[in-house]
Order: sequence, then C-alpha cells, then structure tokens
Amino acid sequence: MKRSLIAAGAAVALLGAGAGTATADPANPRATCEAILVSSATYPGEVADLGRALHDAFKAQGVPPGFLDVGAAQLKEGSIADCLVALGL
Repeated sequence: MKRSLIAAGAAVALLGAGAGTATADPANPRATCEAILVSSATYPGEVADLGRALHDAFKAQGVPPGFLDVGAAQLKEGSIADCLVALGL
C-alpha cells in the first residue's frame, strides 16, 4: 500500500514538475532538490496543493510528516527526475 501511495505521489509530482520551467538552475551544485522541485510549479498555489496532498497521504500511511521536506532539502541531485528517484518517488 505504501509503495502504491508513493507511486501515485510521484505521478502527481512528475506531472506538475514536468509541466513547468525550473527557475532553480539544476546545473548549480548548490541547488537542492527542494528548490528544483518547488521552482517547477506551474500555477500559484501548486506547491501548497501538492505538498498538502502528499503530506496527508504519507501521514495516512504512517510516514513522518517531515520525510519529504527533509529529504528534498538535503539532496542535490541536479534534475527533477534524479531528485524524484533519489527521494523514492
């Protein structure tokens, strides 16, 4: 069940992330995955909407609420796709 939830979250994140243009330059070695993923938002409130949905879904599965935030803030993978893979999404 947890894997299917994570896969669903990844699909939502990929759709949102793939549609936008990243303003956090992935070529910058200091750009975190959090910055890269957040900068790919395509409409006002998208980050909040996706964040809320993912946090609620993870919470329902017993995953700690800060799991996604902490992981994304510490990783510097260099692209949206690589960040999603590194986060297990």
